[in-house]
Amino acid sequence: MAEPMALFVFALFLGAIALWARRARMLFELEIRSGRLVRARGRMPQGLLNDVLVVLPRRNESRLVIRCSIERDRASLSTRGPVTSDEAQQLRNLVGLWPLARLRAAPQIRAQRN
Repeated sequence: MAEPMALFVFALFLGAIALWARRARMLFELEIRSGRLVRARGRMPQGLLNDVLVVLPRRNESRLVIRCSIERDRASLSTRGPVTSDEAQQLRNLVGLWPLARLRAAPQIRAQRN
């Protein structure tokens, strides 16, 4: 009777560790709707945030999520939503201009509404 409960607690513990490890690798996450920044989490230099918002055109009724995380000691950018391959490449190029040490040391994102 106690064995299934112990397995459940152990699985919960492993899930919590996996979630913590994923969050520890995340640098920032932005949610943009209809060209406006609606949610921002993590650390990001203000200059990079301004540049990212300039690259993205305003689309009506669109939702775009941009996530930057650390993979193999480099910043890796992923997008979810309506973004062209050219825009995605421009975003990756912008992030690539910032050394990983500066991205990690950046202040918390100040979400300014457009």
